[in-house]
Amino acid sequence: MSVGSGLSARDDEDITRVRGVPVRPPHDPDETVVRPVTRPVAPPAISPAKPLRPFQPKTGTALALPAGFRLHEYRIDRVLGQGGFGITYLATDVNLNTKVAIKEYLPEDIAFRKSGQTVSAHSSRYQQRYRSGLDSFLVEGRTLATFRHPNIVRVARFFEAHQTAYMVLEYERGSPLKTWWPAHASLPEKDLMRLLQPLLDGLAVVHAAGFLHRDIKPDNIQVRRYNGSLVLLDFGSARQAVAGPGQDDVAVTPGYAPIEQYEDGEQGAWTDIYALGATLYWLVTGKKPPDAMDRHMAASRPGGADPLLPASQVAQGRYTEQFLGAIDWALALQPQSRPHDIAQWRAVLFAAHASSLGLREALLAGEAPVRPALRGWSVVRSPSQWWPHLRRGWRMLTEPGSWPIALKMSVAMVLTALLPMLITGYINLKGSLETVSQAELQNLEQLARTTAGRVSQLIGDTENLARSLASDAAFVGFLLKPDQAGEQAMRTKLERLARANPDIHLMMVMDANGKALVASDPQVTGKNFRFREYFQAAMKGQPFVTGMLVGAVTGKAGMFHALPVFDDDQNVIGVLAMRIRAEAFDTILADTGDDRGLTPFMVDGDGVLIYHPDRRVLYSSLAPLASPVQARIRADQRFQRDHLPDLGMPDLAKAVVGANQQGHIAYRSSLSRQSEIAGYAPVSGHDWVVGVSESRERFEEPLNQLFTKLMWSVGLAGLLFVGLALMFARTIVRPVKALTRAADALKQGNYAKASLTVKSRDEIGQLSRTFNVLIDVLRQRERERESERPHAS
Repeated sequence: MSVGSGLSARDDEDITRVRGVPVRPPHDPDETVVRPVTRPVAPPAISPAKPLRPFQPKTGTALALPAGFRLHEYRIDRVLGQGGFGITYLATDVNLNTKVAIKEYLPEDIAFRKSGQTVSAHSSRYQQRYRSGLDSFLVEGRTLATFRHPNIVRVARFFEAHQTAYMVLEYERGSPLKTWWPAHASLPEKDLMRLLQPLLDGLAVVHAAGFLHRDIKPDNIQVRRYNGSLVLLDFGSARQAVAGPGQDDVAVTPGYAPIEQYEDGEQGAWTDIYALGATLYWLVTGKKPPDAMDRHMAASRPGGADPLLPASQVAQGRYTEQFLGAIDWALALQPQSRPHDIAQWRAVLFAAHASSLGLREALLAGEAPVRPALRGWSVVRSPSQWWPHLRRGWRMLTEPGSWPIALKMSVAMVLTALLPMLITGYINLKGSLETVSQAELQNLEQLARTTAGRVSQLIGDTENLARSLASDAAFVGFLLKPDQAGEQAMRTKLERLARANPDIHLMMVMDANGKALVASDPQVTGKNFRFREYFQAAMKGQPFVTGMLVGAVTGKAGMFHALPVFDDDQNVIGVLAMRIRAEAFDTILADTGDDRGLTPFMVDGDGVLIYHPDRRVLYSSLAPLASPVQARIRADQRFQRDHLPDLGMPDLAKAVVGANQQGHIAYRSSLSRQSEIAGYAPVSGHDWVVGVSESRERFEEPLNQLFTKLMWSVGLAGLLFVGLALMFARTIVRPVKALTRAADALKQGNYAKASLTVKSRDEIGQLSRTFNVLIDVLRQRERERESERPHAS
């Protein structure tokens, strides 16, 4: 309610009214209304009686005192404004011939004016509420009368008459902030700060006396006509009494009242700070914040969010970040998340305009706000506070500028001393690993080439032996005229040759029909092998060397050499076949990996493992085989299996299968489940490829151990450096801490404790002496400033 307004009750759309329950939508969105208290109520034992129909009071000036009416030495001139809780008149002090404003307590929803100008409650039902409001009205007058601050409306007198009470106020000519601001919305932020600073001083005086305003809004802030300063009007203690305590309604102004006024919660300076923050939000955005109860309900729903758009987002670019951030802080929904007093809030609000503050406030303005912290189980029971705590902790960790100076110096010294060592060690490790890796790859290639050469030599030696036997006249004569004596002679010769060469498992002579006429193994004699590929190729006059075959009769693996036997006319009359034991190749390959942690292997032209130390994976393919290849292997039964499993190592298969020259590869082994490297080389004259693999971890282990020892040594050296750094840092930190304590004393206005005792002559000692000089200058200037500023009694 404006003291200096000239609007009638009918014309003023910002009048304050008491609304019954349920609440009717107000005409003015900023008027104060009565809302139900949101506290749990037990269900009644019986149905409540039907509520009485609220008394409809007279409107406009019908309730007002007529012009010319005398209240002691005051003559009523006209109505300045009328709200739901009273009427304000312009009056003349006939003794002093000065204008005053008189505020009359008359809550229109529960009281009316009788004949003779006396005021009474509508009925006995409202009598208690009326008296409570009247008592609070008088307390408000008595409280305001004790304040002497230029930005709080001054109460000259208060008295009771006509069964109500009157408050005589200094008449402030001007306009409510709500009507003044639209024409001055382009006011620079710095000028707005100059207007707000004394208003905050006045509100701080109110809070320091133990009182609250409870209804700050643009309508209750007056802009003086003569100098444009702000005055705080219309304290809300009386309307709070009319609505409670003990009532189910509360008097609130939607958008400006915080949640604790709805929930009948604990109120304090943070309550007024919310309302003033909402007023500033309206100033910078043109809209008041959403109703606190609506915000609370929206945020409480599962997955819900606060509908309030932050001022730092809506007004970004038009005002400083610090100013908008302070508004958002004041509008925190929960009381514990807001500033707890005006001084704390003002430090942030004026952070970008410290020159508008006094010395103590200016020193505090640059500091981060210290918000009330939840501790212990309070944090555990408040999940909404987890994220802010984690975010603040992460911000402190990631902002080295906020670390203690001793920690920063220690970290800097340790990093300066040890980081080059670590970087050098890491670079040397990477270089050494690369060099060792290349050397190891060359070593594996050499081993693979040597092993492949030995395999090739074994195949060549047995092939030469087979050629000499195939051209032996005794075998030719036997095939031309096989008889029992010749068969015995041939068997003896074959058995002698097989015993002389342990790598040979079987030798046999077959006629043109594929029948084994004689063999070194009696079990083979008489068998027919015309279906074998090696027999068919030899009968065409071409020598043939098989891959690894698993014998159908013996069940043992081996490789066959088959050579045609010609008569004098160069006709093929039979075939000499020689089978080399697979164990001969196994022995050569096993020697490569013996006691060296290496894994030798050999694959055929189809990519099938024909040798591996792990017998469980023998005759498995490195990669999935094509269907035609599987069908061919199943048809010739070379491995006596209908299906060959794959090991899932396509990278290795791509490199080694069909390789015609040596090489190396790095791959992921599905057998060891580790990264491995392998060298490989082809077997000359055959489609086999020999490979030798090794775990990367194994050959890198010595260097990794060396690097680990280096890390330990660096760690121990780091501890020593940290100790030395801390000892050195303390010599700097101690005087810095003394400066910090002196600065804290200066912030509290304690100049005696702000002085330093200086002993050193270094740079910090010089800084301390300069600080003492500044203290003396600031103390004198603050005295001069305080002498010029008005004081509140």
